[in-house]
Amino acid sequence: MENKKCGIVAIVGRTNTGKSTLLNYILGKKVAIVSKIPQTTRNIIRGILTEKRGQIIFVDTPGIHKPKHRLGKYMNILAEDSASGADLIMHLVDSSERVGEEEEMVVNYLKAASAPIVLALNKIDLGGKFVPEYLKLWEEKKGKTLQELGDALIVIPISALKGTNIDRLLEVLFSHLPEGQELYPQEVISDFSERLSYADIIREKLFECMREELPYSIGVLVDEIAERSKKLTYIRADILVERDSQKAIVIGDKGKVMKNVGSLARKELEGALGRKVYLELNAKVKPGWRQDTEILRQMGIIL
Repeated sequence: MENKKCGIVAIVGRTNTGKSTLLNYILGKKVAIVSKIPQTTRNIIRGILTEKRGQIIFVDTPGIHKPKHRLGKYMNILAEDSASGADLIMHLVDSSERVGEEEEMVVNYLKAASAPIVLALNKIDLGGKFVPEYLKLWEEKKGKTLQELGDALIVIPISALKGTNIDRLLEVLFSHLPEGQELYPQEVISDFSERLSYADIIREKLFECMREELPYSIGVLVDEIAERSKKLTYIRADILVERDSQKAIVIGDKGKVMKNVGSLARKELEGALGRKVYLELNAKVKPGWRQDTEILRQMGIIL
């Protein structure tokens, strides 16, 4: 019988390359919020895949980007720290977009990593027009050809949305992980706390309802979770913005935006919990909250 494998795989890349989409597809269940808006993921979310070959602990990291505030700075630190402790690093790129400054930031950080790198060329279903640019970037940064790099850089074209080549990707990941016993019980697929998970669901619905009006200025803090009866869970959360004008946008005309967000979030929360949910949302103005260490700690961004 083949010995089981167990290890940590960090999913690293710039913003909006499909990291959360890939994690959700692999696990067959939603554990990370997905949005077309960059920098959606703000925490380190661990997803655990357990099967006959062993166990992979995936670390879905925030997208690496040029930070404009303390929140962005800590998001980058979280991503880099997670990659440094991984057995294997998956550099996920959007092959339908050109290589840019932020992609160079990622490769500059990863090129010195001791762990093997899997270059996953995502969105290959869109044609992979810029695949040669990503291959060239890695060759230039490492000073070697792909052939010379060998197993230090494994290239796999995939589609996280369509599921293309995901079986091949998992085969490669398992083959490069160390032998070992499972670190988590088989039934566990994520160790993300319920408080942070609920906040992420609410934040995702805000993005859906508001499009791109206030994506970076919005934060969500879940203040209370209580079992009010055998069939009802009460959840109270604050939606943080930085200015009164932003609060008005979050609430919407006659409270329309807030009602839509609440309805969508409650429906998903009820599906996740398997019971009725009473969701109370409050929009609050907190000037400079993205620079506030205590708020960032409550959000799980500063550990």
